[in-house]
Amino acid sequence: MNTQKTLLNARKTILVAMLFVLAISAVSCAQPTAEPTKALPTVAPRATDAPKPTAAPTVAPTTAPAVFDIKTVLDKYVTALPDGFGGVQPAALKDQLAAKPFILDVREASEIATNGFIEGSVNIPLRTLTKNLDKLPAKDQPIVTLCASGQRGGIAMSVLQMLGYTNVKNLVGGFGAWKAANLPVATGTPAEAKAGKAPEFDKDLFTALDKYVTTLPDGFGGAQPAALKDQMVAAKVFLLDVREPSEITQNGFIEGSVNVPTRTLVKNLDKLPTDKAAPIVTYCPSGQRGVIAMTTLQLLGYTNVKNLVGGFGAWKNANLPIVK
Repeated sequence: MNTQKTLLNARKTILVAMLFVLAISAVSCAQPTAEPTKALPTVAPRATDAPKPTAAPTVAPTTAPAVFDIKTVLDKYVTALPDGFGGVQPAALKDQLAAKPFILDVREASEIATNGFIEGSVNIPLRTLTKNLDKLPAKDQPIVTLCASGQRGGIAMSVLQMLGYTNVKNLVGGFGAWKAANLPVATGTPAEAKAGKAPEFDKDLFTALDKYVTTLPDGFGGAQPAALKDQMVAAKVFLLDVREPSEITQNGFIEGSVNVPTRTLVKNLDKLPTDKAAPIVTYCPSGQRGVIAMTTLQLLGYTNVKNLVGGFGAWKNANLPIVK
């Protein structure tokens, strides 16, 4: 019995000890109580800046291409014409031949075969000039144009100068004046010009000048003194004297003419007939300035303009009436 009691007490003791150990373990494993979260002080919200306006994207202005204005080109050309107006007399040309200028004969091949030519010249008929610019020297090289009387040569000179050739002159009186001065004449066929590369030109200007020379009529706008006299009797003609006033005072003029010096022509178009189809005849002392004026007016759209071949000098030599 005692033995059983003893065993029973021992078991109780062990059981109590085990319960005590379990209780201690439970307490040690329990989580500590978290401290209450302290509330942070409330901060007033900052004022929101208004958004900056978005700048519109910068667009570079578009430059419209310049509109071609033939009137502006022609005014610049005639205003800047040098003294002498690009004319060279036969004797002066003979003296210049030693320097070997490019002699541009703009007559037809048949005229050269019949009448001869100046030694060393190159033949390019006027109506084909703009199609053969590759046969000419550089724009700054000396060129002398010539034809039978100076009329076609003056047109060729004007066209080349407008295209930017800076050293072009025209033989005043043409090949006829050269022969009349008893200067040497070659016969046969002029040498062929060597083709190279044509320089660059303003496209619109070239188009206008190309159209002009390729459509030139027979006679090329030249009026002989006797024909002009008859025309003046038959119909009203606007006579445009492009000499300087001092020349008129000294030498006289054709009755009924209006004086507008060549360099001021484009600025004085209001003095010309309003009808661009009205007959106009230009004249100067020799025909040189007159043909420049004629070319200018024709390019401006005047459709019935001629130039007095040989100018006022030829009119006087034909013993036609003048006013002094």
